[in-house]
This record gives sequence, structure tokens and C-alpha cells, in this order.
Amino acid sequence: MHLSAQCLTATFLLAMLATSAVQAAPRMVRVGVYENPPKLLAGPEGQPSGILGDMLREVAQVEGWTLEPVPCEWERCLRLLEDGDIDLMPDVAYNESRAERFDFPRVPALPSWSQLYRRPGVTLQSVLDLEGKRVVVLEGSVQQEHLAGLLSSFGLHAELVPVKSFDEAFGMVAAGEADAVAANRYSGDGAASRHGLSATSLVFLPSKLYFATDKGRNTDLLAAIDARLDAWQADTGSVYFQTLARWGQQATQPRVPTAFWWGLAGALGLLALALGFLTLLRREVARQTLALRDSEQRFRNLAENSVDWIWALDLNGRHTYSNPGTAAILGYRTEDFLALDPRTLVHPEDLALFEATNAAARARRTGWRNVVIRWRHKDGAYRVLESNATPVLDAQGELQGFQGVDRDITERVQGEQERQRLASILEATSDIVGMADPEGRLIYLNGPGRAVLGIGPAESLPEVIANVHPQWATDIILAEGLQTAILEGRWFGETAVLGPDGEEIPVSQVILSHKDPQGKLLFLSTIMRDIRASRAAELALRESEEQLRLALAAASQGLYDLDLTTGDAMVSPEYATMLGYDPATFQETNAAWRDRMHPDDQAAVYRAYEDYVAGRLSEYRVEFRQRKRDDGWKWILSLGRIQERAADGRPLRMMGTHTDIDAIKAAEAALRELNATLEARVDERTAELTAAIQELDSFAYAVSHDLRAPLRAMSGFAHALQEDHGGALPLEAKTYLDQIVLAGRKMSDLVEGLLTLSRSTRGDLRIDRIDVSALAQKHLAELAAAEPARRVAVEVEPDLAVQADERMISSVLDNLLDNAWKYTGATAQPKIRVHACEVDGRSGFCVSDNGAGFDMAHAARLFKAFQRLHRQDEFPGIGIGLATVQRIVQRHGGQISAHGVPGQGATFSVVLPARAGQREEESTT
Repeated sequence: MHLSAQCLTATFLLAMLATSAVQAAPRMVRVGVYENPPKLLAGPEGQPSGILGDMLREVAQVEGWTLEPVPCEWERCLRLLEDGDIDLMPDVAYNESRAERFDFPRVPALPSWSQLYRRPGVTLQSVLDLEGKRVVVLEGSVQQEHLAGLLSSFGLHAELVPVKSFDEAFGMVAAGEADAVAANRYSGDGAASRHGLSATSLVFLPSKLYFATDKGRNTDLLAAIDARLDAWQADTGSVYFQTLARWGQQATQPRVPTAFWWGLAGALGLLALALGFLTLLRREVARQTLALRDSEQRFRNLAENSVDWIWALDLNGRHTYSNPGTAAILGYRTEDFLALDPRTLVHPEDLALFEATNAAARARRTGWRNVVIRWRHKDGAYRVLESNATPVLDAQGELQGFQGVDRDITERVQGEQERQRLASILEATSDIVGMADPEGRLIYLNGPGRAVLGIGPAESLPEVIANVHPQWATDIILAEGLQTAILEGRWFGETAVLGPDGEEIPVSQVILSHKDPQGKLLFLSTIMRDIRASRAAELALRESEEQLRLALAAASQGLYDLDLTTGDAMVSPEYATMLGYDPATFQETNAAWRDRMHPDDQAAVYRAYEDYVAGRLSEYRVEFRQRKRDDGWKWILSLGRIQERAADGRPLRMMGTHTDIDAIKAAEAALRELNATLEARVDERTAELTAAIQELDSFAYAVSHDLRAPLRAMSGFAHALQEDHGGALPLEAKTYLDQIVLAGRKMSDLVEGLLTLSRSTRGDLRIDRIDVSALAQKHLAELAAAEPARRVAVEVEPDLAVQADERMISSVLDNLLDNAWKYTGATAQPKIRVHACEVDGRSGFCVSDNGAGFDMAHAARLFKAFQRLHRQDEFPGIGIGLATVQRIVQRHGGQISAHGVPGQGATFSVVLPARAGQREEESTT
């Protein structure tokens, strides 16, 4: 009975939905379509396709819409949407600037993030590797905006190349015209595979993708999309998840993080020196804002996954922040490391350099570059780190400490030492070692080689290799060895050289070709050994040397040598240990390897092997899980190469490496979790900061209001004392009393300014059409009447109007015109203009004068309360007017800017939104 009732209910609901769809008026919806597979592309007959296109067609079918696709490139699609030429645009990432131009639904369609993809041969392991690179971005995309800010914040010099489409972007990198491309993960993974690019660890900008409409239009479309996505995302069997699966995607539900950031707390008491306390509070807000932005930038861009050690150091030489690189490089947990004095970990021989570097940076207020210091690992060994740092300054420009990145160059230093040791070995060995350029000209020959060939230390090398032994070199080395080495990378065989006395010396010879990542030959190297004593023993030795070379190249990885005809394999001890087996008893076969493989990985691995053997893949590279001896699973990265083939092309022997990538897989999972939670944490911090600022404004209003009563009493009693007893007071007492009156008047002006500043952010806005020209004419007339002796040329452009609160815009004009009147006081022929202007393509009005002006180097101080650029005795004032103007303009959603030249005047430009009234009404509701 219960199931029957459910079926009847479902049938009734479906019937109602079908009836509603039939009866609803048809709606034509113009949809922007640009090529960004698999998210969005043009399908059959131009209809929207891809993940978002298919979802939209499902919504349209239910709602009874008719979709009219409008093909366009990304930037043009946004312009068409903003101009109302299309109704709906899929695949729009939300940010604040776009929220001013477009409306977004409540429910996001897809979660996403961005990533950098590199071409072969380019190293991109951390953000610092972007120095000097060319990175292709989609024009007008959030990736372009974010990367520009990232490069600026790190002081990196890289070129961002904007293009019209992702196909063009990935094609440029694949063709070698750029080093990397930034793309969202949906487009990037597929395009990178098609163009032979590799994903990097530089993941950034977690975002949510929406369907968007023009501001204030088509809200019914967004409501319908919200309703459908809300229902579909709650049902794992819905068309939403079927669409994701059809396009090869898996939906993930974001985790909601718990609150973690400390907030502003504690009640603020009323202090006697209210103005001083208010200044301290504002400085604290500025400091907290800077710290918040620094924290957000650091965690967003580095995402705690850098292979380098990222840190922050205070002026006492103690670390206040350290990323997980501390554990990877020095072996310490972050919390344990922060409790240590870093001086105890620096190598004693490097301690003086460490102290001197920090002292010089503090004295010069600069960072440092490429300072090499040895640090003690937790296990007692020392690691060599290359350090780069920049200073951290507060809002007042005071040095607070340093932040920087240390890179572990231990292997590089050891490699250089190894190269030096190798050079010594090459000179000490009895073998002949030489190198030649691509044309076969000798460029190096070690001492034993010169001795065997009878070439003195000061003599020039032979012109070409053929001169070493004309017959053998011409017939064998040049004809066979060099060509084979160039084509296949290695040649091994037996040749001969002539000793000083003409004796023919048979030698075994290895010729190796050394190429760049693009396959261009750089040089050839050769090793020759006298094999007169025992040719048979030398054959065995050559095999051993080859295996040793592979082992050295593989470092700590597991090696395998697989006989494909029998299935038997030789493996290195590291591979057996990796899986938890005793190397002494571990026996590997192809069958055993297959039995240990995770069932979910088998199909992909076998397919990759078949494609590689058939030549459809250029390399054999797979990731899979192997069962360990304790029944756990180990992630393995396997690389391989066919070493021998039969005459018919059948593979006979395969050699390669197995690498433990458990840690990498764990890091990838941690990164995905971090990206999913980072956006919510930033929103929480922003909300807390906004609440703190509102609390400060309320406090300023209350304090300023309460100060007026004692000021009025003080001024009143001072005036009464002057009037009633002024004649009886000594001259010095009268002077003191005058100063009290003046100070009271100034204090009253300051309090009134504070109240005006506080009122600019309080109360509701009444949005009307304001005649700016009339307000300006009226106030200029009042100023002229107050000072009839002054002759000021006034020019007010007619018909200037804005949509705003008349009371507040009147205050803006009063402050700007008062300043213009005041700062032209010492000008021989003063002139004040109120006229129309444009700022960044947006229309507004400007107030200009030819007065004292100001230095643009100090422009940032203009709009801060109590900040003045001129002495009190030159131009009196309290320094609150422009701060009030800026708050009023920002409350309206507008922007104010200033430009000045000392002695030539200043211009203040005000730009307000065209629909400020609409925006304010929406925000209050």
C-alpha cells in the first residue's frame, strides 16, 4: 500500500508538471555559446552542448523554452549579455566585479578551479618558476585577472598573452610560442592531452560556475534554473549527475569548514582621549586588513602545496609562519619548528652569514636574494637551502618582518660536487673519455686519451674523430656509430685506435648522444677501454656498466627488466622493499604482477601497454595500485621502454622503473580538500572584518556625539568669563583664555567633522535625480557672498545630473568646493570649474581648481581622516572633509579619484553608478 501511494503521488506530480509545461507560454531564450569543451560547445544544429549546454537543454525542455543559440567568443559573449543582446550565458565564474554587471542564480551549476599546463621541457614547480615565462590566458577571463595580481604581489616578471579561445591558447604552447597556459580544469585536462602538454602543481582560483543574465533582466530564467538545479543536485540519479557522467566527470560535494579564524572581540571602553583612541582603532583595522589580504593571497596562491619552504620571520628573528615544506625539507612538524630558535638549526659555519643577512635587511628595509645557508635536518644531517625574502611593511610603511621562500638545493650542490669529483675521476681513470660536437669535432679528451693517442697537454685536439684512426673511425664510427647514436641515443661496439708508435689498440667503445627535450643533438660523449686482456670479460663488464648507469639514473626508484617471452622479471631490491617483501626471497613474474594489481586499474594499464606497443603512444607511463604484502595498497608510477623486438616487431624485452607515488596522491587529495574549503573561509573572514568596521563607525558616532556637551559647556563658561570678568584679568590670563576659546572652537570643529564622517555611513539613502549644476552654483554663490572681496572665476557646466541621495551629494559638493575655494586663496587669478568628465570609460563630474595642488606621491593620504598635505598655518582645516566625501561616494557604489600638481591645482573626479537607486533599493530589501 505504501509503495502504491508513492507511485500514485509521483504519477500525479509528473502529470501536473507536464500540464504546466504544456500550458506555459512559449519563451524564446537567446543563449551565448562559445567553444570550451567539455563544459560548453555547439552541438548538432548549433544547439548548446557539453555539460552546461546539456543541462540547459534539460531545463528548457521542462520549462517549455525555445533556445536560440548565439555563437560568440568569450569576451564578446559577455558584452552581448551586458548589452541585452542575449538573455542567458552559461559558464560564468562569480566574482565581485561581475556581480556589478550581471545577475547570478543562487545555485551554482559546477564547481571548478584553474590550473597551469606546461609544454615539455618547461619547469613549473612553484609560483617563483613563473619568472621570465610566457603564459597564455583567455582574454577577459578570471585567470587573466588573478595571474596579473599574483605576479604583481610576488614582484615576478612574466608575460601574460591574451587570446580569444582555448584552442588557440593550447596550440600556441604546443607550438613552442609560449611556456604555459592557464585554463579551468574541465577544458585544461582534455586540451592538454590533445596537445601533448602536462598539468603542473600550480592550482589556483577555486570557483563556482553559474548561468548568468544581464543585471535586472530575466530573473524568471534564474528562478527556474535555481529550482531545477536545487532538485537535481539533491538526487544522485537525476539528469544532472547523468550529464556529468556522460561527459566523463564526477560531482563532488563541498565540505563546509568550521569557523577557524580569530575575530575581533572585547568591548571597547570610552577613553578620555577619544580622538587618540579612535586613531589607534583605525590603525588596528588597517593592520588587520593588510594581514587578512596577505593571508588570503598566501594561502590562495601557494595553497600549502609548494615543494619549497615558505616562511614568515619577525624582527626578533623568530618564525611566525611556516608551510608544510618544513616537514618535507627539515623533517619538523610546523608547530614544533615554530617553537624553535632558528639560530640553533643553522650550521655553525653559516651562522655569521645568517645574522649579517638579517641585520643588513633590517637596516636597509629590504629583503635578500639567493643567500645559501645550511640548515640541520631533524635527523642531524644538514640540508643546503637557497633563500629569497622580501620585507613586510605595515600600512604606515614600518618594517614588521620578512617573508620568503627557501629552496632545497642540496641535490644541486651535491651534483656540482659530484661533477667536480667526476672531472677528477675522468682525469684519473685509465679509460679514454672524450666528447664531440654534433659535427664530430672533438671538444674534450681526457689525459689518458691524450697519452694513448700521443697528443700532448698543450697540443690541439684532432680536427675530427676520423683523425683518431682513419680506417676504423671512417668505416665504423662515422659510418655506423655516430649515426646510430644520433638516431637511437646510444651505440656500443668495438673499434680501435693507434698508439703513438702506430700500434693498433682494440678498444670497446660507448657513444652516447645528448639531446635537449625537443630532440636536438647537443653533443656526443664516448668512453673507450683497452680490451686486449680479455674481450670476454669486457663483454660482461659492459653489461654491468649499463645496468649501473640505469640504476644511477633511476636513483631510489625500483627497476625492472621483463622478459616478455617468458614473463620472468629481474627487479631491484628497492621495488621489493616498496611492496613490503624481503628482496632476498622476492621473485617477480608478469603473472604475479597482474595478480597484485587493483581490479579497478587493470583495464587502463593493459590498454596503455597495448597502445604503446602498437605505437599509438610515445611512452609507456601508467599509474596503478599494487597490493602490498600486508594487504594494503601502494600507488605506483610505472615507466617502461621496449629494449628488444623480434624481426616481425613483437616486443621481447622491456625495462623501466616503478616509483612510489603514495605521498603525491595524498597531497593531491589534500589540495582538492583545501580548494573546496578556501572560498568559504575567505567569505567568513570578510564578513567578520565588515562587522568590525561597522562597530568602529558606531563607536565613532557615539563618542563624537557625547563630546559635544562638555565642549559646549567649556566654550560657554570661557565666553562668560571673557564678558563678565575680562577687564579684571591680567594680560597673560586674557591670552590664556583666548587660547582656551580657540582650542574649544577647533575641538568643536573636529567633533562636528567626526559626526559628519560617521553620518555619511549611517541612515537610509533616498535615491533621486540630482541637479549637480544647480547645487554647485548655489554653494559657490554662498562662498562669494561670505568673502565679497575675493574675485574668483567660476565655471559650472550646465545639465550635470546623477542618481543619488541629494543630502549626501550636497555634502560632497560642499566639501570639494570649499577645498577649491580655500586652496586658491593664494593664487593670483583663481579659477574653479565644475564639469563633466570620464574615468576609465565611466561618466561622472569633476571639480577642478588652479590652486596649491599636491604631490601625487602623497595622494593615498588625501582620503584618510586627519591626514593633511599642507601646514595648518598655510591652509587651516581638520582633515575630515575628503574622508567624508569618499565614504559617501563609496556608499553609493561609486568611485572618487584625485589628480594634482604642486602649484598648478587639483582635480577631483566623482563617478556614480547609472542605476545607483536600483542597487540601494535591492540592498535595503
